[in-house]
Amino acid sequence: MDMASLDRALDFVRRQTHLRTKSYRMLSDGLQGDFLKAFSLMVRPRAVLEIGTFTGYAALCLAYGLHPEGVIDTVEKDDELLDIPLAAFRMAGEGRIRLHAGDAMEIVPHLDRIYDIVYVDADKRLYSEYYDMVFPKVRAGGYILADNMFWSGKLSPGSRAADRQTLSIAAFRSLLASDTRVEWTVLPLRDGLAVIRKGD
Repeated sequence: MDMASLDRALDFVRRQTHLRTKSYRMLSDGLQGDFLKAFSLMVRPRAVLEIGTFTGYAALCLAYGLHPEGVIDTVEKDDELLDIPLAAFRMAGEGRIRLHAGDAMEIVPHLDRIYDIVYVDADKRLYSEYYDMVFPKVRAGGYILADNMFWSGKLSPGSRAADRQTLSIAAFRSLLASDTRVEWTVLPLRDGLAVIRKGD
């Protein structure tokens, strides 16, 4: 996939997301998209798993550095907007992205693949469950990326937010802090992006 094709596809995703959704801020746009492209180029993954396709922006960015023989499995539960990522993938000439419609907790266990990168950006209430589910599917030395680790500032010191999403992300951060199998940090990109490396 060349940069011109990618840029056209990403512009299409931006426009369609603005026109057809009320959740534009969910898009992995701008600096975060650039990071995903660069990270993929550095890793050159043969297999990527994305939990939470939305309108396809992050999947396209991750595909930019994909190994020529690589593949991306991306899973989206909401089937109302799936025509947007499918059209964008075709526009980019990217046939290595496989879109799975349905619940990730039901689909991912049946994907018979070991992944170099897993990108999690779906139901915040299930981050710990997603982590436990995908961990055995990540190669030694591979990466898990998890978005929204700041959760719009609700995890800042002194915050009293106690909604289920906030509590679940806080629990996920505690899980990472206690997991001796990984090294991790949170980058201050947009809403906070965790970069988790599985030990060798």
